[in-house]
Parts: sequence; structure tokens; C-alpha cells
Amino acid sequence: MSRDDLLSGAQIPASVLESKTAPVPLRNFIALANTLMVEMDDESCGMLPTPVKPGSFVLLCQSCMDCKTLGHFLRRRIKTLALINSDIQMDLRQDGENAYYEVKTPTQNRSSLGQHITIILLALAHRVSCWTIRDYIPINSVDIIGKKNRRARDYDYLLNFSINYEQERNQLCFPAEYLDRPILQDRESMEQFLKAPAYYLMSGRGVRHSLNYEIRKLLEDSAVGDFPSLEDVAERFNLSVATLRRRLREEGTTYQDLKDDIRRDFAINVLLREGNVKAAAYASGFSEPTSFFRAFKRWTGTTPKAYIS
Repeated sequence: MSRDDLLSGAQIPASVLESKTAPVPLRNFIALANTLMVEMDDESCGMLPTPVKPGSFVLLCQSCMDCKTLGHFLRRRIKTLALINSDIQMDLRQDGENAYYEVKTPTQNRSSLGQHITIILLALAHRVSCWTIRDYIPINSVDIIGKKNRRARDYDYLLNFSINYEQERNQLCFPAEYLDRPILQDRESMEQFLKAPAYYLMSGRGVRHSLNYEIRKLLEDSAVGDFPSLEDVAERFNLSVATLRRRLREEGTTYQDLKDDIRRDFAINVLLREGNVKAAAYASGFSEPTSFFRAFKRWTGTTPKAYIS
């Protein structure tokens, strides 16, 4: 398939690829990924040296259904992954109060994994783990061997944490106490999950999340032109304004950043659905097109018209 056919099928404007900052809505990204998996007959979308046969992820999840704790689940997952694809070597170890989930560096006679797929494997393990215990697992640190590249901001967003580059291992560190947390999913919920795993993992449905995630959801349920004040949000979460600011800063964001993200997402969704710049401006809370143009360029690196051209 041609690039244009793939993008058109997922309703993604080709201009998005020309921008370093223009985001792709969740449903469109999932549509593109699903098409790639089917056309390539590879669940890794070509990111692993050896293709992953479709159905492998389902088999992986089903093989872990009888696990009792998160630690049991992760160790079973590592063993099953090694059977499914020999390119992937992982390890789980505990050191005092910390647990480390590692994507191991291949030996000399094995194909090397790229930084992109390595980070995705760590993020996927974290998101699946959160889903299994129905709770957000706080991250202590994320270490990556290679140098920081232009996708660094996106990786931080994917993990909801700032990555440390040029380290000795590819690993994600979290509190070891979570290894003893019981698995709270059953076969019925697993069946629902496997109908749309990308949606569950990308949206975080059914998981208690970080503060900035909870505030983002609050804003998504509010009228764009009538976002609650910082003081109202702090009161809703039983925090002082100073504590709210500090917690968000520790999570790498601010209340203004969250509001801008929501307005940007509203604008993009309307642009893709209706192709109308004025409607997108209104939907994202702007009364003047000029102000909307400036904000959209700041958010995405391109103009609204270029985005949908």
C-alpha cells in the first residue's frame, strides 16, 4: 500500500507528517496501526527484527490469566514473550524497595532493538500492569541506553514521566510493593479488553491515574470556554493551590498546559470531522480566527488549513 492510501484509510492528513509537533487523534492512530498489522502480518508493525504473528498479543494475555499477583503476571509475561519472539529479552528484578523491569541489550550475535521499540515495550509493560491491578503504578525512573532524540517529548508523554538517557540499562523502576498487588481482572474483563486492547492501553480506561490525567479528564468533561479555575480544581481534589501546582510540576506539566492540550484536541477533532476552520476555532473556545491561527501554529507547528489540506 502507498503512504497516501494508508493515511487516507485512517483519515490522517498527510501534512501531519511534515510537522514535528502536530498530534494524531487516538482513534485515527489506532486505525492506522491496525491496518499496518494486517497488511504486514506483523503485530510489531515492522519494529522488531522478526515479525510477530497476529494473535500473539491475545495468546500472551491469555497465558497470564491464572496469575495471582502482579509479580507473578510480569514473570509469566516475560517467559511467554521469549517464546513468542526471540528478539525480545526482558528481566524483572527486585532491589530493596525498588523493582526493575528491563529490556535487555541483545548479545553480539542477535539483532539490535531500536530505541523506539525499546521504549514502547517498557511503556506497554507499564500500561498492561496498571490495567491488571486497576491502579496507576507510580514510576520512580526510566533509563534508556541511547542518546536523547527528537521524539523525547513524545516518549515522556507516552510514559507520563521524563526519561533518563545514556544510561547503562533500558529499564523502568517502580515501587517493589506493587509486585504483591493482586490481579483484579478476570476472564470476562479480559474478553472485553481483547476486543479493543489498543483503546484500553492508550486511553487508560479502568485504571486509577496520575493527577494530571484525572484533571485532563475533568477538563474534557467541561465546556471549553468554561474551564474551572485552578482554585476550583484544587478544591475538587482536596489540595491546596500550591500543592496542586507542585504535584503537576513533578509530573512534568502545568494547569495551563493541560488546558491548552484539551483546546488543541478539540480543534483537531473538529478539523478532521468537518474540515471547517471557523467551527474548529469556536469549538476550542476562540471568538476570533486570528487568535486561533496563532494558537494552533504554536500547538502543532502548522496552520489549521495546512493541517487538513
